Amino acid sequence: MNARQLLAIAAMPLAAQAEPATAPETVRVGVFLVAPYVIAGSSGPQDALVKFFDQEIAPRMGVRFEWEQPMTVARLERSLISGRLMFTPILAKTATRERAQIRFAGESQVHFTPAIAVLPTHPLNAIRTPADLSGITIGWVQASALPPFMQEPHIRFDLVGAIDWERTNLDKLKLGRIGGAYFSDRQTARYFAARTGIQLKLLDLPVAGVPLYAAFSPAAPQELVERYLRAAGEAFAGGRFAAYVNQEVEKH
Repeated sequence: MNARQLLAIAAMPLAAQAEPATAPETVRVGVFLVAPYVIAGSSGPQDALVKFFDQEIAPRMGVRFEWEQPMTVARLERSLISGRLMFTPILAKTATRERAQIRFAGESQVHFTPAIAVLPTHPLNAIRTPADLSGITIGWVQASALPPFMQEPHIRFDLVGAIDWERTNLDKLKLGRIGGAYFSDRQTARYFAARTGIQLKLLDLPVAGVPLYAAFSPAAPQELVERYLRAAGEAFAGGRFAAYVNQEVEKH
């Protein structure tokens, strides 16, 4: 091997180091608050869902998620439709959202168990039919989906537009301004009850759990959706997501 060849070999590591690493594609993501899956942190959303998608989904997609500050469901919808945001990890599928061309990706990987939270002194101990809720004002949040069971015309709602709608509705419940608060997942009610000190009676609805889907903006490239589907198939396998949720719940 001559001197010229030796110099060429010696220079190879330096040339490789000189080439900048390609930064992963950035995807702007929006979420609404729903503890213990997403809570507000000092620098943005955090907790089980955010950790799972950052650590399990993003690397498999070859992207970096840029998380917007938590927002209302109504604003999240508008941001997806306009293309300001490309993606949200969980959103209920509705005909209205599909007509707006929000793209729901694949199968539901997350299911919520809905419940009505009432005070312990409330006379209602079980919900069997929508008529059981007749005459009770139920707190909920604007623009969020409801199961058909809760869409009977005689059920009255008090809808709030606050980002921290869970605390708002529990405060109203405690003050007697509403008779019950609807939660899309009973774990959310339990989470906030433990942190606010309010005693609750949770009444499960006689319905199947609410399926939630990853959803993309109409402006999202099809290739990005396909990368998500491949990544989600691997990441959600083996109960990984449940392990993230359990870890966060046990910390509090």
